[in-house]
Amino acid sequence: MVREKPFVLVLEDDPVSVEALMMVLRDWGAEVVHAAHANHVRHALGARASELHSIIADYDLGDGPNGVVIAADLLADAQRARVLVLSGTLRARSDVAARNAGFDMMQKPARADAIVAWLETA
Repeated sequence: MVREKPFVLVLEDDPVSVEALMMVLRDWGAEVVHAAHANHVRHALGARASELHSIIADYDLGDGPNGVVIAADLLADAQRARVLVLSGTLRARSDVAARNAGFDMMQKPARADAIVAWLETA
């Protein structure tokens, strides 16, 4: 049986992190789209938000809403998507926000095998 290629959105504003994360996800077998900020999400997804398998979001995306807020908004259309929040800060704000939203959390730099293990628990 051939499994459906999982559709994953990466919310990340750091180009090096985006490149590494997208490589891991594609090697795992996902179809991946990327948005650096909230105003790029709808363009990246087009009409496919409901197809999302997973959202992997950096917490701190610079100016504008953080990754938790963007992911929570997307869940209105992407109801079956799971969310993993990544954070490079040791401040508890990102942990609390992710936990309060019901999202999983990993500290950066997250290891590729940990991200794949998270994806495979779906």
